[in-house]
Amino acid sequence: MGSDVVFFTEILEKEMITTVFQPVFDFGNKTILGYEALSRGPKDTTLESPEVLFKLASSEEKISELELLCRKKAIVNFAHLNLEGKLLLNVSPNVLLDPSHPKGETLHLLAQNGLAANRVIIEVTEQEKVADDDLFKQTIQHYRDLGFAIAIDDLGAGYSGLKQWSELLPDIVKIDRYFIDHCDQSFVKKTFLKMIIELAKETGTQVIAEGIERDEELVLLKYLGINLMQGYLLQRPVKSPQKLPYFNYHTI
Repeated sequence: MGSDVVFFTEILEKEMITTVFQPVFDFGNKTILGYEALSRGPKDTTLESPEVLFKLASSEEKISELELLCRKKAIVNFAHLNLEGKLLLNVSPNVLLDPSHPKGETLHLLAQNGLAANRVIIEVTEQEKVADDDLFKQTIQHYRDLGFAIAIDDLGAGYSGLKQWSELLPDIVKIDRYFIDHCDQSFVKKTFLKMIIELAKETGTQVIAEGIERDEELVLLKYLGINLMQGYLLQRPVKSPQKLPYFNYHTI
């Protein structure tokens, strides 16, 4: 563990983070909504896994530093690759609320790389309990006022997904993979998906189905009316994504 901590410090100091991108496909318009940026530690090391990397960062109270580094790498690489559509950035609620987290840094990074705030979707992961609900709502509104779109990530997996939806009124909700996995074979999952789709229509919210790995899931989701999709079936996260690869050979 001690050696990992030393290595982690080196990762932060030398910015040893790799960004991979996974597209979100828009089947309604046969195009790509944008690309989610995902971070990896040094290849073939114990800290390559983002789960391990962020767990160690949390134990060392360095989540803010790691997340800012990942955000910087994502923005720089997205601009360098000249990717189309939106950049989806994962952000932890408690990092947003951390008083030591640099303010205005995301806008500064975007300006440096020739990107506008309206090209960015802030994905708020609800895997952890938010420390201060009122302050969190104010912070999200601040990001929205700056021009960022807001998404709730992994809806259904964490502490308060539907509560966050009602209070934050996000532009997008991403349904957790659990409800996508073999949804074509589960009455309960189908019912949950129909409920989410109906609520999204009533609130003017876009829905992204993530974690799609089977054709049968894709067919059902399209039948239910979900057009925004993401998953290994469509394209795995890669450093340099191809343009519209799925639509080039698939007609589902």
